[in-house]
Amino acid sequence: MKSTWLKAGVLLMWLALPISSWEYRSAWEQLPARMAVHFDANWRPNGYTSRQGALELGLGILAFMLVIFTVSTLTIHALKPSAAWAALLIAYVAIGFCWYGNHAIVKFNLDTQKGSFRFSVPSSRFSAVFQRCRELIAES
Repeated sequence: MKSTWLKAGVLLMWLALPISSWEYRSAWEQLPARMAVHFDANWRPNGYTSRQGALELGLGILAFMLVIFTVSTLTIHALKPSAAWAALLIAYVAIGFCWYGNHAIVKFNLDTQKGSFRFSVPSSRFSAVFQRCRELIAES
């Protein structure tokens, strides 16, 4: 039974790929031809590519990570079943960051078209830590 739940968890992780793809495709016509895909510490864009390039890069990285984490989680489950849930949790965190990166790139490029981009993070505590890190980087 535990194995079935773990495999379902691994399979569920793959939903990040069609969700990211849908997000790009649903905003495709509003996205600029030249998209910002890399940012400095102050969230100023310093790397650009085409819409198609952003889509291929974002989904390619996500797909690669999904393959790596699927294989590693299932291998860990076969070799040491007690560690499989921890491996799955790590996979979800990494895939979540990758998905959020794609989401933020689409949102940034849509919002800059409207002139209203503001970087936001889900938690005020994380925001305070992020702000302090930016200050420390600026000081050095």
